[in-house]
Amino acid sequence: MRRVAALLLGLSMTVASLTACGKGGDLVIGVRVGYPGLVLRLPGGGYTGFDVTVAQYVARELGYRDGQISYTGDLDQADIVVGTSGVRDTAGPYLVTSSDILVRAGDLTISRPKDLRSKRVCGTRADTAPLVGRLGTAWKAAFLAEANVPAACAPLLAKGRIDAIVADAPVLVGLDAQYPGRFRLCGASIAVHRYGIEARSEGAREEIDAALRRMFDDGAWNRAVIRHLGVLAARYTAPPALGMT
Repeated sequence: MRRVAALLLGLSMTVASLTACGKGGDLVIGVRVGYPGLVLRLPGGGYTGFDVTVAQYVARELGYRDGQISYTGDLDQADIVVGTSGVRDTAGPYLVTSSDILVRAGDLTISRPKDLRSKRVCGTRADTAPLVGRLGTAWKAAFLAEANVPAACAPLLAKGRIDAIVADAPVLVGLDAQYPGRFRLCGASIAVHRYGIEARSEGAREEIDAALRRMFDDGAWNRAVIRHLGVLAARYTAPPALGMT
């Protein structure tokens, strides 16, 4: 009986770790602002995008009502963080994707990474690191414009001040949607990335993985892909295997 009681106590503590992880019974979710397609700030406040839809589904599965859920771009203030990779206690992944190249629609001189050797490129330091590894530090000094977020690169491409943007494909699709008919996605895979959810309370990873599994199984994940990443739906025909972040 003592062993059974101890087991039940352990389970109840795991559940409580999530339901109490926010202040006042709320859940604060960290999201990547400036990554359209994944996270987009609405004019009237609030957020939308693929990452936000995943986060909302998970939060509801964990027992939070919509009124208890809030989002922040300050990741240090969040209870869970969506879109992380390579971090300890990260649940998922909920998406496996690759970085790609976005160019102006009429520019047919760029289709793969090596075509960027003499082109002006914009991207974040993390997104462009694999490209710098290929083309070298001299190329970086001459041709690379680093940005804090991918969204900052889009006006530069539209005005012709740069030739290409390098970021994850879902983000580039989000940028393309903001400039209809003006950009073109090359379809070049530069580096693979796995998006997960960083759990900052003990025992939370297993519960978040269980919530993601339900999202995969009931079709909500596929609907989110079609809604937010529609032109990439053919790439993401099935959810990724959990436990590979």
